Amino acid sequence: MAQVPITDHPTGEIRPGKFVWHDLLTPDVQAAGKFYEQLFGWQIEYQGQYAVVRNGDKRIAGILQVKPAEEKAAGAIWIPSVSVPDVDAAASLAEKQGGKTVNGPVDMEKRGRAALVKDPEGALLVLLRALTGDPKDAKAEIGDWLWDEVWTKSPDATKTFYTSVLGYDETVTDNGYTVFMRNGKWRAGARHIHDEKQPPIWVPVVRVTDPQAIAQRVPELGGVVWIAPDEAPTKGETALIGDATGALLLIQRWPSQAAKGGN
Repeated sequence: MAQVPITDHPTGEIRPGKFVWHDLLTPDVQAAGKFYEQLFGWQIEYQGQYAVVRNGDKRIAGILQVKPAEEKAAGAIWIPSVSVPDVDAAASLAEKQGGKTVNGPVDMEKRGRAALVKDPEGALLVLLRALTGDPKDAKAEIGDWLWDEVWTKSPDATKTFYTSVLGYDETVTDNGYTVFMRNGKWRAGARHIHDEKQPPIWVPVVRVTDPQAIAQRVPELGGVVWIAPDEAPTKGETALIGDATGALLLIQRWPSQAAKGGN
């Protein structure tokens, strides 16, 4: 995953706790790329076993071909990268807090220094010190990443782990959902899940104009709608979908219709 820097415009600035990149690990790069091109209008630049994803003029993600072990079913997963000032120190702290280093820390030629880690429940994410610095904080455009949330069965332990490892200095919890903050900025969320069959996982969120219209197209493109907009707690504002290779993600209208004064 070292083929490209995370931004076209180097900043040289580090924003600890900010989610700065996303990589899709999938057994079929072409099938995944076609799905997202048609669903979100993303532009996919194929480079062999890796593809670079753009939303308009912004580089936002990568797609990496990963063949599953023979004994495992083919599947895909989005893995986010979060900014840390010192990857080695953060990975060491993650292990002391009950997590595990899966790969690294390692210097990636164009990406920076990174480590793939699991939290104590097994959710994967990358700790990254980007070579070119982190993207500036900016309003998420349609088709951009809006948010990232970790699904957990142990919310208190999860809050302790990420507060420690990623340096969040404030958390707000309401109705089973925790928001992680640093220096007054919202950076990520944690959702308490009760389904024993659902493993803990980081789930990214894409900003869309019309969740219902997007969700309706998902099956046509080979994906799955797991929770339709009218079934979601937010009633029309979000949906949980799986892409054509099985990776989970959320789509969300933001701001909500209620916030804009709609019905």
